[in-house]
Amino acid sequence: MTVKTILVHLANDGEADHRLATAVVLARRLDAHVTALYVTAPAQMPAAIVGRGASAAYIAEAVAIAREKADIFRGLVAEASQREGVAIEMHVVDGEPIDVIKVESRFADIALVGQNAAMTLDHVISLHPMEELPLMTACPCLVLPHGRPAPASIGRRALIGWKDSHTTARALHAALPLLESADSTVLLAIGRDGGPAASAEAAATFLRRHGIQVEVRIREGDEGDAGAMLLAAAADIDADLLVMGAYGHTRWREMIFGGATAHVCRHMTLPVLQAN
Repeated sequence: MTVKTILVHLANDGEADHRLATAVVLARRLDAHVTALYVTAPAQMPAAIVGRGASAAYIAEAVAIAREKADIFRGLVAEASQREGVAIEMHVVDGEPIDVIKVESRFADIALVGQNAAMTLDHVISLHPMEELPLMTACPCLVLPHGRPAPASIGRRALIGWKDSHTTARALHAALPLLESADSTVLLAIGRDGGPAASAEAAATFLRRHGIQVEVRIREGDEGDAGAMLLAAAADIDADLLVMGAYGHTRWREMIFGGATAHVCRHMTLPVLQAN
């Protein structure tokens, strides 16, 4: 897989500059183009605002604010493009962020998004958190953890959370452009009685044929422990990238009752590349 278009989501969350900086670093490394996306979400009418005149005034003000913020992001993008010598195209689209990103991802090789600041029960029930995007997008997603500065590197020290599945294999293929220039790569398979060992070795052979030196580690554990074990292993090797499949049996089951995907989405401490 060759990465030529990186889609980066800009939002009013205080971390858009981190995501843009990361997209620029990856674009320079991979000789790729960046598409910066800012979504002006539809105005939600507060219950206290009533009457046609009040509603029209509120909508007009909301639209004006959205356009002002879009202009700020246009300036940020233009400055980054000129400073870094990277081609960046700005898209400003009206709509719901999740829906717009899903459409824009059809024309990208990787979508770069941010982890949600909070994962409360109300949030899970009422919204599609950004971390669910790998279950919906046409391309793999690189999710950056909230509250952390833009990483100095991504994929120099990589950890692959291996599971013998089509989904994890897709994530592995998507990560190849990053893994090919990694200084170290560890493939970690978690299971019982050595069950994942054979497929883990097959995955390692595949990577080595791409010139990627990889160390295979097998750990005893249940699927419910996998998320915590992956993050602990990432910390142990000081990884700057975690590669894993994105599994979503149902949003309720995964996000409320658990699962490796849900645990990593809630507690990630490093960039996570996911595919579904």
